[in-house]
Amino acid sequence: MITREIIFGISAAAVLLGGLAPIAMAQDGPPDTWDDISVSEWRQMVKGRTVTYRIGGQLWAHEAYDTSGNRVAIRTADGSCMEGTWSYDNGAYCFAWDAAAASCFRHVRQGSEILIVPLIDGVPSGAVQTVEGVSDIPLNCGPDLTS
Repeated sequence: MITREIIFGISAAAVLLGGLAPIAMAQDGPPDTWDDISVSEWRQMVKGRTVTYRIGGQLWAHEAYDTSGNRVAIRTADGSCMEGTWSYDNGAYCFAWDAAAASCFRHVRQGSEILIVPLIDGVPSGAVQTVEGVSDIPLNCGPDLTS
């Protein structure tokens, strides 16, 4: 069962998935040191590609963006998958999942890193995700193949 704490408070999911402690906002610098990534830059970076996220150095998820619009699919480290749509509103990237509650994030740069900052009621809250990379490798959300 997906709960509000898992979707909105990424720190709770990180603890469930890998025993990770939430990353404090202070470790990543105060929000005024972050440079927001524009929606056009984000769209150009991820369109038709798969983004890999880490929390505390450990794999958090792979997220695939379609080529023709705003559809997105995510597969977390435990193999759970969700599909939905994404939009941008007032500085926040928001994801409306088909089978779960919506979640919103700031997508920012801090130095050479891209950080995904969870928001609750517009306020940074929870474990910050780091973008490890963006690739052309497709996302598999079906069952793992067996021989």
